[in-house]
Amino acid sequence: MVAAMHEYKETIYRGRVVTLKLLRTTGPRGPFTVEIVEHPGAVVILPFLNQSEVVVIRQLRHAVGEELIELPAGTLERGETPRECALRELEEETGYKAGKIEYLGSFYASPGYCTELLHAFVARDLRKGETRLDLDEEITVGVMSFEKLVELARSGAIKDAKTLATLALYVFKHLSCYD
Repeated sequence: MVAAMHEYKETIYRGRVVTLKLLRTTGPRGPFTVEIVEHPGAVVILPFLNQSEVVVIRQLRHAVGEELIELPAGTLERGETPRECALRELEEETGYKAGKIEYLGSFYASPGYCTELLHAFVARDLRKGETRLDLDEEITVGVMSFEKLVELARSGAIKDAKTLATLALYVFKHLSCYD
């Protein structure tokens, strides 16, 4: 496969979190334009309250007009490492501070049009603190068994891709049936 030759990027919109650009390029079948959403990256955290229970959130997502069951997550701030972001976002969204945090892996949210790279973590040894929600966040914090969370994922009740991908990474790395 021949890589496309990038020729020109035009910024269409620059927002608080994302920038929309048009990439004009040429591939093996001629010139074309790609719409690209540039994103600074994000984290997602699978927080274990104990051996069998996890902290989850229900969050209203305005873009899809639904309240979704999700794992806590958030966008990297300038100069922040993914680990620092994971610790900060976990506390901001759930009120829990992690005593231990383990890196699971990274994945792209939607590489067909977006640069967002998500970094997944497992958090353990949680202790209660206080939430600090952003102005645009409508979040309810809850606790459920890991088994129930996996059941919801299998049934299609969880529609959030970052939650599904993080659960898959955890299962692949930690459950013996996949060794």
